[in-house]
Amino acid sequence: MFIPRTLADTESSGRGAWARAAIVGGFLAVTLFAILSVNIGGGQVNLAVGDVAKADITAPLTVSFFSDSLTEAARTAAEDAVAPVYEPIAPLADIRDRQLGLYDSLTRAVRTILIQRDAGTIEGGEVLAGLSSVLPAFADDQIALLASLPVADWTSITDAGRTVLEATLSAEVHDDMLADARQQVRTNITNDLPQEQREIAGDLAAAHVAPNMQQSAAKTASARAAARDAVPEIAVDVREGETVVREGDPITPLILEKLEKLGLTRPRMEVTTLAGHALVAILLASLLVAFLWRFEPTIWFRNRSLLLFMLALLGTAVALRISADRTLWAYVVPTAATVLLTAILLDGAAGAAMALALATLAGVMNQDAFVPAAYTLAGGLAAVITIVRAERLNVFVRAGVAIGLTNVVVLTAFNLIEQRDLPAILQGLAAGSVNAALSVFLAVGSFAVLGNLFGIMTVFQLLELANPSSRLLRRLLMETPGTYHHSVMVGNLAERAAETIGADPLLARVAAYYHDIGKMKNPLAFIENQAGAHNIHDDLTPESSARIIAGHVRDGIDLGYEFGLPVQIIGFIPQHHGTSVMSYFYGKALRELGGDEEVAARDRYRYPGPKPQSREAAILMLADGVEASVRSLEEKDEVSIRAMVNRIVDARVEDGQLDEAELTLRNLSQIKEAFVQQLLGMYHTRIQYPENVVPIESPQRDMA
Repeated sequence: MFIPRTLADTESSGRGAWARAAIVGGFLAVTLFAILSVNIGGGQVNLAVGDVAKADITAPLTVSFFSDSLTEAARTAAEDAVAPVYEPIAPLADIRDRQLGLYDSLTRAVRTILIQRDAGTIEGGEVLAGLSSVLPAFADDQIALLASLPVADWTSITDAGRTVLEATLSAEVHDDMLADARQQVRTNITNDLPQEQREIAGDLAAAHVAPNMQQSAAKTASARAAARDAVPEIAVDVREGETVVREGDPITPLILEKLEKLGLTRPRMEVTTLAGHALVAILLASLLVAFLWRFEPTIWFRNRSLLLFMLALLGTAVALRISADRTLWAYVVPTAATVLLTAILLDGAAGAAMALALATLAGVMNQDAFVPAAYTLAGGLAAVITIVRAERLNVFVRAGVAIGLTNVVVLTAFNLIEQRDLPAILQGLAAGSVNAALSVFLAVGSFAVLGNLFGIMTVFQLLELANPSSRLLRRLLMETPGTYHHSVMVGNLAERAAETIGADPLLARVAAYYHDIGKMKNPLAFIENQAGAHNIHDDLTPESSARIIAGHVRDGIDLGYEFGLPVQIIGFIPQHHGTSVMSYFYGKALRELGGDEEVAARDRYRYPGPKPQSREAAILMLADGVEASVRSLEEKDEVSIRAMVNRIVDARVEDGQLDEAELTLRNLSQIKEAFVQQLLGMYHTRIQYPENVVPIESPQRDMA
């Protein structure tokens, strides 16, 4: 990829770089926060307890959970079943004796009045008045009945009442059940008495019933708490496909719980949830911006590459949000396709960063956070590892197999850990396989389109450009056969050298094919196309010749844009000469001017540049110079070729042409050796045949 180094140097620091980071990071954080926080799913409902279901709702997945509503109902029932705990007000015997004493005193007072009546000490009205003062709670008809009773009958009444009272007070009488105890006393009076006398005996005894036990609030609360705590949480299982609620049924607390656990309710966005989403979005955006800025400057400082990375991330995040908590859909979303495209179109490290970012988002968006996160990360890393170079379709097939196997292993492992049944395991196998197939299909179908749309050169584009039947190469062959042959030779040299140092051999070869297309504008100005004809430069001044020769750079750029070459390939056209000096014409100028270097300004004979800014561009510059120089040698043996290669490469280094190409001394040594070996193969010696013998090629072997 052609990225001017001057751009990276000027924008890698300073206010502009920080402003760029702030703008990109802010946009990314805000967008991720919106995706995380806004409900964009279509499978959720907004129901509350008491609402009526408007349609049947079935479970999209199998879940098990402890029901808060059922557990609370069971614990409340256990608590209510605990009877109050009582404690004595005083010793039972003391309260019984006291109440019986009061009873006996009262009955003796009534007996005394009746005896006085029988003795004639008091008469009618005085009897009634005396009885009323002793028994103020009795009704008038009861007082009248007592006033006429014989003493023996009164004794029977008091004995019956005392017997029941003593029995009642000997047992527990709770303070909160006093009325029931008094009513029970009235009921227990013997039936041997007439009804009117039974009522008097019952009222007399009931009036002396007093509580001997009182409720203990502390002990009652402790007993109820113990009963509540003894009730375990109640588990609820919901199977996939089970009808949770039918149309027209009211929503109960248990149904609402099921809907919430299934992820079918529209969650309320609490302040804490929003704050968490904001922190995740800010952290993720900051890490991605820092990673691209620090480790991927060719992406960070190229707007279209950066835009592609962000759109791929945000688009996939939306897909993850839609599928979140939906049965198997969360595992079908082809996140690996995004990772594949990022790795192919941008860089393998950027693809790994994309996999990590998507795994983080998948974990945050799903309730079961760990499994989707691990699944997304594993599939993404498998995609990055297997898609080293997408030169053939079988590479995508290999990547698809790796992604599918990884997906299946991850889902099967977690299903086994969670003790899922066989149908769940088979569903995981299907989801993982569909995910891999969709990922490969989308990557194959879109990476070329996205490459063209975002100005990113793909391997398939390079392979198409390398085809000799392409329109521009056919024209180069027909109009400038010498230049075409030179370009092919340079391509072979550049490809071998690039392979040797680990650069991109295909890019180097294709760039070599098109680096001299500008010569088609004026073919005869270049020696390889003159075919022994008159050299036009013999009639021109050195400065005029230099302008003509340098013009093929400008003409090549124009032709590149005219024929729609990728900008990365066009970038090699000015770089393959850099700012080097056209030494032949400069030397000619010095000779004509008597060696006066001040008159023959050296800069007038330099190419416009820029200098090579990538390893591939540097290799192309060296291969171009070496091929032309070695072709001019009379003796093309190893010693001559090696000496020429060393001289050309060392001259470029000394002139500073490789200062911006990131080549090491070891790389230069490797490039020299690769050139020598390739040139020896190109100019190998052949058998000398007698002049009158025509060599016959054997179909089995090459005699040369």
